[in-house]
Amino acid sequence: MLWIEDQYDLDLVETLSRGLSLTTTLSKFLISTGIVDLAKAENFLNPKLAHFADPFDIPGMIEAVNRICQALQRKEKILIIGDYDVDGITSTVIIKKNLNALGLAPFHVTPKRKTEGYGLTRKVLERGLQLGAIDLVIALDCGTNAVEESVFLKQQDIDLIIIDHHQSKNGKLNQAIQVNPHLHPDNDEPWRFLCTAGLAFKVVHGILKKLRKEGVKKAFEINPKEYLPLAGLGTIADLVPLQNENRILASFGLKYMHTDSAPGFHALLEQSNIPTNTTIGSEDVAFKIAPRINACGRLDDPEVAISLFLNSSIPECKELAQKMNDYNEARKRIESDLTKDALKQAEELFADRPAVVVCGQGDHWNPGVVGIVAGKLANSLGKPCIVLAKSGNEYKGSGRGVKGVNLVHALDHCKQMLTHWGGHPAAVGLSLNVENVKIFADEFVKVIDDETGGSFPEPTIRIAVTIEQEELKGELLDELNKLGPFGQANPEPIIALKNIRLAHEPKKVGSGDHFQFSVNNGNRTISGIAWNMSDRIPPTNKNIDLAVKLKWNLWNGRKSLQMMLEDWRITD
Repeated sequence: MLWIEDQYDLDLVETLSRGLSLTTTLSKFLISTGIVDLAKAENFLNPKLAHFADPFDIPGMIEAVNRICQALQRKEKILIIGDYDVDGITSTVIIKKNLNALGLAPFHVTPKRKTEGYGLTRKVLERGLQLGAIDLVIALDCGTNAVEESVFLKQQDIDLIIIDHHQSKNGKLNQAIQVNPHLHPDNDEPWRFLCTAGLAFKVVHGILKKLRKEGVKKAFEINPKEYLPLAGLGTIADLVPLQNENRILASFGLKYMHTDSAPGFHALLEQSNIPTNTTIGSEDVAFKIAPRINACGRLDDPEVAISLFLNSSIPECKELAQKMNDYNEARKRIESDLTKDALKQAEELFADRPAVVVCGQGDHWNPGVVGIVAGKLANSLGKPCIVLAKSGNEYKGSGRGVKGVNLVHALDHCKQMLTHWGGHPAAVGLSLNVENVKIFADEFVKVIDDETGGSFPEPTIRIAVTIEQEELKGELLDELNKLGPFGQANPEPIIALKNIRLAHEPKKVGSGDHFQFSVNNGNRTISGIAWNMSDRIPPTNKNIDLAVKLKWNLWNGRKSLQMMLEDWRITD
């Protein structure tokens, strides 16, 4: 693995340190995130709700808010259709709660992955339209490419608002009001990369702003801050860049999660083994909370998660949270079996090829889990991977990419073989008929080969700063955490310790796949853990370089500094 070490302009470090009264180390950390301006550094370190741009700056927002307010005034029947992942679920709950508070009782449906597919499909529409004489459909985290469905609704004289952040394959839809920043030129706006939960929060902001200006009493009784935990949850889980307005949503979302009075949040935190007396971090969302929500959609029961956030009964919320936990455990078992099968197939059939397309059927070949497995394969094999699971008469799957590959462009070359496809450059979803799997696999691999020449950049690790052993202290982690919450486009800084020797012989732990190690900082020994690296245990009789992240380890009421090993090498 190639180590890339950030370089610093010492004058710039001095400018930030003096201008904002920061330590040299924190100034270096800031520069490593790309922040070199005093005002931007101040806003980054101290995000404020007042920094939000006017919601009506977003194209389509005025039209969407006006149509929703018209529905409120006329007491129209609204149908909300949201995606089955965390972003879609939190968006659905944000909009539904807000409309409920304003006096409407909108219906909502979430697609059943196995039988209705992803997004605003005709099947999910038909199910939703059976609930009543619908006047307005609001599609959340889906619908950008629903050309036929938008025409169908127009023919039924039903209006459509689409609030989404996915890329369009067809341009704007003539039959819908669309709130999607990606339908418009990128001018580096602060709301450019909001996920749908963030856009839903902005819609609520817009609705309340308009109604308050009109003197509507109910609008003054609603505090938009109550939607921040949901908006922050969707933002972190959907892996959008945690910069600008996303950083504000993530920061305040985490802050208000503990104070959220809704029993659903408390029940979910309890099931996720997150103590109520600790600060919730972005890792808690990514690895504990979000998987339990997503597991519901993956196992075709997303309504459980939505009910949890809408329910006001403590006993019922505890029961729903337990069910979500059970789904997550089942998802883990399915994922483990599927990963083994997919990896074996990839190694046997695609070992010398620049991309992987694996497929299968059976109990653990679940379309709801293929995305996770595709991500694991792409990370471990270092090349784009698509995993397809048989569902009825077709295969449904997900693809995950690697640096330097745009999967949307790749699928565009293969679209004549697909019945459905879409997504982001690094993550896509697709469906195709059984008879097209082999020809699709060959064409996809060929496209990747043509675009990359069959080779990918060597994996790299980015070193934010190099420290001396005696700097390995809790104060350093306190400085580092000022840069949080961490996530997409704001990763946890990786720190290098160079030309050192381990304090003790590393020790294998757990199943034997991991090992513990330790470094002396001059006063005490700091322990560390290396996950899934027992095949690369560093020596104690040679000087080595370590690349680590720093964490607080909480155990039996005690808090201690811990290193998480990312990589190591023999010192040159």
